[in-house]
Amino acid sequence: MARLRPFVLIALVCLAASPALANRCGDQNPPRCGQDDQTDPPDPMLGGTGGCTDASMVGLPMFQRTGSCPTGFTEVIYDVGQPFPDNGEPGDTDVIGKTSFMIVRAGDKSPCAHMVDDVDPKVCPDPDLCPGSSVQPEGAIKVPVTGYMVGCWSPRDHDGCRDFALYTKSICIHAQHQFLGSGCGMDGDLDCSQVSVEQVAIDVPGAKNRRTCAPTNPANSCRGTRRNGEPGFRFWIGGFCSTNNCANPGTAPEVDPVNTCKVAWGATKLGYDIPPGKNINAPGWYDWKTGAFKVDLSSPKPTCGPLGRCLGERTGQFWDLRLVAVPRPGQAPPCIGDPTCDPPGCAP
Repeated sequence: MARLRPFVLIALVCLAASPALANRCGDQNPPRCGQDDQTDPPDPMLGGTGGCTDASMVGLPMFQRTGSCPTGFTEVIYDVGQPFPDNGEPGDTDVIGKTSFMIVRAGDKSPCAHMVDDVDPKVCPDPDLCPGSSVQPEGAIKVPVTGYMVGCWSPRDHDGCRDFALYTKSICIHAQHQFLGSGCGMDGDLDCSQVSVEQVAIDVPGAKNRRTCAPTNPANSCRGTRRNGEPGFRFWIGGFCSTNNCANPGTAPEVDPVNTCKVAWGATKLGYDIPPGKNINAPGWYDWKTGAFKVDLSSPKPTCGPLGRCLGERTGQFWDLRLVAVPRPGQAPPCIGDPTCDPPGCAP
């Protein structure tokens, strides 16, 4: 009997966790389908209202549902989808021009196990995944990601470091439309080649703030560091609720009453480099001089509906997600207290 107890405990934990996991995509997170440039009031020609629109930033809950950052914190709105800017420092050239993307991968036994990316941006060449090669791997396609983040920076502490805080629904990411395309087969009467990878994901509760400190050699690089002096930038969010299978993808996305579905991504540790060096995993990069940052994550992602049927719903395949966030024009990123790396007009 005693030998059964660990299994009983595991089962109880799983049962207890299931409602919480399901609740990430509950009624508080309705399906999101639409273009990012949807107007207010909405233009039916642009589809639904669920893209990463400026209107969707109105009324964000933010800190303790106050609609704003904590007192003394600096709010910064970031665009996801702009290239990483050039800050002019010799040690920071590696990130210049990098952009946000998502690489989706099909299960080995799925109808799209042999799909091949034939639309730019393609999976290869890539300095981490396939350096120097333009041969596209089977079962993977790469799509641009757009969206926004609304972050809150704490005042500097006694070491000159700042916390970066993100709150529920303050991140919206939009993986752009691309048909799964060539190499995909049929799943019954479903033509997987004509299924779109497009999806809109919104973050859910469970964020953990992480501290970012001054560069160690501002004469060479304005890259932020962790408290131990190692270059890096990272944050942890509870996960995402992702909408899959919108009708009219790419042109006028809207909720399909039959096929549109939502799926919960688990805890999302951006910039942590876990597992170390897996696919694109690497420590995050915060640039104090421009206020831009880059965080990467390679991890399995679930899908649902037609997209899940074509890729395999829970295959364990690692997807790659890179988010490059650039402050919107007119935003004042925080100062770090060094004239070499303080951006113009920064928040003290």
